[in-house]
Amino acid sequence: MKINPIHKQQNGLTLIELMIAIVLGLILVAGVIQIFVTNKQTYRVTEAQSRLQDNARFALEILTRDIRSTGYSGCRAIEKMNINQIANAPIPSPMGVNTIITGSDADSATTWSPSTPAELGTTVIGGTDVITLQRGTSCGATLTENIGSSDGEIPVVLPNSCKISEKDILMIADCEDGHIFRVTSINDNSGSTSQAIGHNSTLNQTDNFCKSYPASDPDDPSPAPSVCLTGESKQYNYDAEVFKFSAITYFIKLGHNGEPALWSYDQTTATGANNPSELIEGIENLQVLYGADDNDDDIVDRYVTAKVINDANDWDKVISAQISILAQTLDTNLTTSNQSVEFNGSTIAGTEGRLRRVFSSTIAIRNRVQ
Repeated sequence: MKINPIHKQQNGLTLIELMIAIVLGLILVAGVIQIFVTNKQTYRVTEAQSRLQDNARFALEILTRDIRSTGYSGCRAIEKMNINQIANAPIPSPMGVNTIITGSDADSATTWSPSTPAELGTTVIGGTDVITLQRGTSCGATLTENIGSSDGEIPVVLPNSCKISEKDILMIADCEDGHIFRVTSINDNSGSTSQAIGHNSTLNQTDNFCKSYPASDPDDPSPAPSVCLTGESKQYNYDAEVFKFSAITYFIKLGHNGEPALWSYDQTTATGANNPSELIEGIENLQVLYGADDNDDDIVDRYVTAKVINDANDWDKVISAQISILAQTLDTNLTTSNQSVEFNGSTIAGTEGRLRRVFSSTIAIRNRVQ
């Protein structure tokens, strides 16, 4: 009798099969990890690009708004009005045809022409431009009645959008004259339908609104006389309007995070914890060219730097501004190689794998163009 051997079936995996399974599993896991890493990097780049564009758009929006409305005085172009400034310090340059838009051009990494405002010290990043804009703001309060005297309180409608406080610098103007002064008192009348604005000599050079101050240089109204000369008293009527006065300098400085940012300096208030103030992070450079109208036809004949305009004393000819900003991402290591960009006629080398983009805009000054 022949006995057949019993063949046992194999149980489990051989070592080779196990190694193959492990290798396939590792390949699969590596693929998943690679997809995750790629998607994460794509998300970082997309998010950084979005923030860069938002920051640049906000910067352009702020600059465009103020440039477009610079010189606003409520009624006529500044060239056709008589503006007097009587507010005490801190005050900007007296508002006039040569001061509603001014700037400083970066000659080098350490010098500007003309010089930057002294209050900025050495904080401005080298090679970046500075621009200063003066205007009455969109906030406005109309008079409820005529002012009986040149030193009388100013009665304005309440409520209004100005939210006026003591020590604010305001502008009162009709279509002929204007005065820039500092508020010394605010009195709400019964029923809160109007308020009276005081402007005495505690915060101003004089109590009086005069049509002219002959004791002063036209570009520097101090010291103003204590009383107006005969026929020079200005008594504003109900057709006048009161505005908050704005004189803002925009410049590039290192932000709170140590990276370049767009800053603003309010020339109507003292420097302190919140002045200057950081506006928008990620703005690396600001360049400004000024459009000059040489023959009064409301057409730009040339775009030149602040130095050229200032050397020729042509600020009164500026009817537009061309601004360019270089924006960068805050995040680093977004690209495998550093990006270089063309900006202001030069190649700017990239650093730290950041993304950079150039944004430009040309803005007409409405109060200069008929």
